[in-house]
Amino acid sequence: MTTSTGDDRPNIVVIQADQLAAQALGAYGNSTVQSPHMDALADEGVVFDRAYCNSPLCAPSRASMMTGELPSTIGGYDNAADFGASVPTFAHQLRTAGYYTSLIGRMHFIGPDQLHGFEERLTTDVYPADLDMVPDWDLPDHERLQWYHEADSVFTAGVSTATVQRDFDDDVIFRTLRFLNDRVRARDDQPFLLVTSFIHPHDPYEPPMEHWRRYDDIEIDTPRVPTMDPDDLDPHSRRLLTLCGLDERTPTAQEVQHARRAYYACVSYVDDQVGRIVERLEELGLRENTVIIVTADHGDMLGERGLWYKMSPLEQSARVPLIVNAPGRFAPRRVDNTVSLVDLAPTLVELAEGQPRPGAGSSLLTLVSGGDNGPDEAVIEYLAEGVTAPQITLVRGRHKLIVCPTDPDLLFDVVADPDELVNLVDDPSCSDVLAELRAEIDRRYDFAALEAQVRESQQRRLYVQQALARGAATSWEHVPVDPTRYVRGDFWTALNTGRIMPVHEPD
Repeated sequence: MTTSTGDDRPNIVVIQADQLAAQALGAYGNSTVQSPHMDALADEGVVFDRAYCNSPLCAPSRASMMTGELPSTIGGYDNAADFGASVPTFAHQLRTAGYYTSLIGRMHFIGPDQLHGFEERLTTDVYPADLDMVPDWDLPDHERLQWYHEADSVFTAGVSTATVQRDFDDDVIFRTLRFLNDRVRARDDQPFLLVTSFIHPHDPYEPPMEHWRRYDDIEIDTPRVPTMDPDDLDPHSRRLLTLCGLDERTPTAQEVQHARRAYYACVSYVDDQVGRIVERLEELGLRENTVIIVTADHGDMLGERGLWYKMSPLEQSARVPLIVNAPGRFAPRRVDNTVSLVDLAPTLVELAEGQPRPGAGSSLLTLVSGGDNGPDEAVIEYLAEGVTAPQITLVRGRHKLIVCPTDPDLLFDVVADPDELVNLVDDPSCSDVLAELRAEIDRRYDFAALEAQVRESQQRRLYVQQALARGAATSWEHVPVDPTRYVRGDFWTALNTGRIMPVHEPD
């Protein structure tokens, strides 16, 4: 279906960064990091102060975001859980509504379908699409698999001249800017959905010299909660230390600040790319009718209590930035409702005036438009390495309850105790809240049945992965092909079609 001439629905640009923690942006109160372009979008946009991912791990979080369903519903348990081609995504829904849909960059789709409803994908992915990273809950905690997160990236963080991740993101921004050119060259009124996804600031923390130097005269902030004795950590956090090898060596205070500086420099690198996208939209005359959304798949602990990376339901790992910018449509405001990435799909569908599908998420458009009604809870599932049973977190209002059958329950007041240091499970004054949240989790989840499903899926995928490692290999990676680029066919027609004149005359 192609929209008719005169379609005035907005273009939608979703910019996603990998492992970009909400607390690492100026818009969310960080006075150390330099993120002027994202901060400017926040100043003129709608900022969700309490947005969460639905799994603090790349592939499950992204599949959940794309579908508006929780990971357990679609079998997106971990970073090697294949994403079914028949599961509807917001790309399918916007394409049905008449949008031109394009994906550029990182999405960590696992399996043969590397489009999931997008009409085109202009880059490959940076990580493989195969089943190599299947967790095994039958392994003892101390046995590390080869692909686990490695603490070495904390100790070796610093400037690089070139990296695989920068090569990838340089390609992502190049393809993004050219895509925007091509939508103008198309000379039609069909609205578009563009999802541009960067791998930075995901570890290893290896920024360009230019971005590292921006912090020469800036004192890097230290973690709010310094490294804790492992005996003082909750069991899941202790397992994460072991999983990453941080139980064997602990970074010094200087190494922590060095790694945090490198991370902030990587954030500044992403911020520059965001600025280039906004600038190109303005140059092409697209800015006025484009909704820009900035978010991430999960955060990064960044040394808080000695933890790094993600995989934790704690705030630094599970909270994400969510900024919606369209000054001509939505007045600037900050929203304190608790929301999550499953709410993005129904929001995009409503923006596109498409047909909503039932799912776990709810549209945020009323909240974006200045209303008070909208979702006000987040469910966070973790079903991958670092646990041996399902871990379910429910956030409502100021309270967060973390439940895992193998671990003690954790209840936090994230307003009064944003560092989540005081477990309120045994506090008599919180007994009613605890009972309410625990009853709601028990109503929604059969822990024994879900654990059985996850374990069965792991063993099935481990078997298939081992079989596929034998004999001739077939890649599931997406390899873009563009045989019509540059001058092909009629010489002068190709040159004239490619030309875009300035929207505004030069001075």
